[in-house]
Amino acid sequence: MIPKESLLAWKVFQKTSQTLNISRTAIELDLDLKTASRILKELEKNLDFSLFDRSSRPFRMTQEAEQILPCVHQLLKSEDKLSLKLQEVASKPIDIRLSLPVNMTREDLFPVMAKYRELHPKFNVRFLNDCDHQHLLDGETDIVMLPYRPENADGNLVLFDAGFSFNMLLASPEYVERNGSPSCVEDLKNHVLILRDSRIYPTTRTLEHAGKCVSLTSDFKLVYLGDAFSCRSAALLGHGIAVDLSVAYCSDDIKDGRLIPLLPGWHRPRWDMTIAIRKEDAENKPLYEFASWFANTQKKAYPKRWGPIFEKYGVTP
Repeated sequence: MIPKESLLAWKVFQKTSQTLNISRTAIELDLDLKTASRILKELEKNLDFSLFDRSSRPFRMTQEAEQILPCVHQLLKSEDKLSLKLQEVASKPIDIRLSLPVNMTREDLFPVMAKYRELHPKFNVRFLNDCDHQHLLDGETDIVMLPYRPENADGNLVLFDAGFSFNMLLASPEYVERNGSPSCVEDLKNHVLILRDSRIYPTTRTLEHAGKCVSLTSDFKLVYLGDAFSCRSAALLGHGIAVDLSVAYCSDDIKDGRLIPLLPGWHRPRWDMTIAIRKEDAENKPLYEFASWFANTQKKAYPKRWGPIFEKYGVTP
């Protein structure tokens, strides 16, 4: 087959545009390294221009590659859509990729999914972690659960309300013993605040409580970490007061006293949980129905999961 007419060749190109490393591309596409390299070189020869500058490490995309990449994304999205439709028509198992926040509780996830499978035995879900709405638009997942409502998506998404959640300010007993416990929100200026800074989580800029709102200005000592694991570890090690840790991720730490809630009632703005799919997939009945169903189960589950702990520490739902 002519390389530019091969979907595999375009998949190798697309994946390499993400990895900028042919060895990593081979691993992620489950190809032999020599095969992946050969496919890419044959595609470039067929196109009569280079796709990557291999003199740099990692690779650097050429201008020609950057110009054709959006069209390649659309081509492979269409191929994925066709594959799903063929599966549906042939009554074969339907495989859906669902991305969840890594710090979301999994305690009731699998029993709920098992019940869905009883009603839809041909429906298979593969779980991914921490994709945002741009990952969804880029075709890296089929359904995504987000802790925010996407803006400026140009009408390319279908959104489902999945409820909301809160957190609380948390620190280790060692940190409190060493630095004292803040008696009011202004006292936080004398402490180190640990926040998250990543694509999937909106950056915290205010703290709220019972209608009051305080901006985290330059007067506060703010430390930004990129993931929930790092934030939790930093808090447990006594490096500061964690602002962005979800109750789901550290409920055992709170229960066992490894993390102590501070300034009861104060919290970052609430997480508006959202399930999103691409607008072009709205006609994919199995995917759409599952996304709607999953959003409703989460919306019902959140108050039951965390209502008691919110009430105990004065967080207002």
